[in-house]
Amino acid sequence: MTADDETKSKRTRRAEPITRRNAKNGAITYTFQVDIGARPDGSRERQRFTFPTLAEARREYRRITTEVAAGTFVKRDRTTVAEYLTNWLDSRRDVRTNTLAGYRHSLKPIIDHLGAMALQQLRTADIDALVTLRLNGTPVAQRDKRGRRAAEVLALLRQHSNGAQYAEIFAALGNPGIRALDRLVASGEVLRPHRGHYVAAHPSDPDRPKVPGSVRARTVVTMLVVLSSALDDAMREGLVARNVARLVKRPTVEHQEMASWTPEQAGQFRWHLRDERLIACWLLTLAGLRRSEVLGLRWSDVDFDAGTVSVAQGRVVVEGQGTVTGDPKSKRSRRALPMPADVLAALRAFKVQQASERLALGERYPDTGFVAVNEDGSPIRPETYSTEFVRLAKAAGVPAIRLHDVRHTAATMLLDGGTTPSATAKWLGHDPAITLRVYGHVYDDALAAAGDALLGRSRANGDR
Repeated sequence: MTADDETKSKRTRRAEPITRRNAKNGAITYTFQVDIGARPDGSRERQRFTFPTLAEARREYRRITTEVAAGTFVKRDRTTVAEYLTNWLDSRRDVRTNTLAGYRHSLKPIIDHLGAMALQQLRTADIDALVTLRLNGTPVAQRDKRGRRAAEVLALLRQHSNGAQYAEIFAALGNPGIRALDRLVASGEVLRPHRGHYVAAHPSDPDRPKVPGSVRARTVVTMLVVLSSALDDAMREGLVARNVARLVKRPTVEHQEMASWTPEQAGQFRWHLRDERLIACWLLTLAGLRRSEVLGLRWSDVDFDAGTVSVAQGRVVVEGQGTVTGDPKSKRSRRALPMPADVLAALRAFKVQQASERLALGERYPDTGFVAVNEDGSPIRPETYSTEFVRLAKAAGVPAIRLHDVRHTAATMLLDGGTTPSATAKWLGHDPAITLRVYGHVYDDALAAAGDALLGRSRANGDR
């Protein structure tokens, strides 16, 4: 290297604002400050970085300043996985209560198993190990969720029953150990009885929360979907650089053929209902309305003049809260459906019957406004409605299917009768793409028949 090259190299290195610092105990560190963005009030935000070697400080300075310039830098944050996911759940005011309860149930294994880890330290391998545990029920070898430096600090403190001094920790583990010590103090895993003295909060590593294993693949996929949604928001907030959950290979969910009735079986069930008090509600179920939509229907939602029934709310069971009345399942669920004459006739008759029941009870009859009520005016519970459906299906001599499968029956009959996927989706309150994917086999049969008709032949006769 020539003298000019050496001079040029020294100038380049001096251009990097890295400062060498000598501690009283002789430890040497290298530090620099970088403007990482602007605060909400418009003032600049600076952050200090410290490294044990000059080479590491130079490398990180170039990386950090490049990311800041590109707008991809993620500043250090001590928020744990449990803290972030709990706050994320508490802020979800855009979903139904029942949906939020499902989110909490799906994320509970993440919080229990990975909650102590810093959000920014969460890796794809950590989530993948949890997936293996959930599917097989057997844990795999994992790194300590608190990080290697934190584990070293805890090991050092547990070697001494009375803890250790700040100087002892710094001498043994250096500046990285001190940063880990600060994180452990903030999380409560290390206590500071008095200035400069630290002790482990627990004499031995406590058992980590256990999560149940051997669950279905669909349950694990749901967990990953909700976690991915939460980490997408973390990326938008600038807390993480990427969504590591999206890199996890999701288990294959086995396809299960939908259970449904044939038109003849649906007709047999309908005929059996002719003397039932709740025939109007069961006809709405046969028309494809969800259980929550039937039980949440109010008389004010029924327009006898226009011949329509409007879906504007639903009644669902929420864990820990009982039956809750709220918004429909989605925006598409809000719809006004023109009902057949026999359904409207059943609703009129039921309204007259309820008026008679109200007159018999007088002031004891509650004014809920719901269509689906018992003889004493109390709203019908969702569990009761499902149990009654099972009883009626058995008495009618039709195959035992879930109450929700009656919607599949309605969708299949609509498509099989020539209704377009978009019209069927609108009737059911579905996304058209989902309707076509779920009931595509029915629509494919209709398309095949349409192709045969277009060519002027039937598939039974073959080519001529």
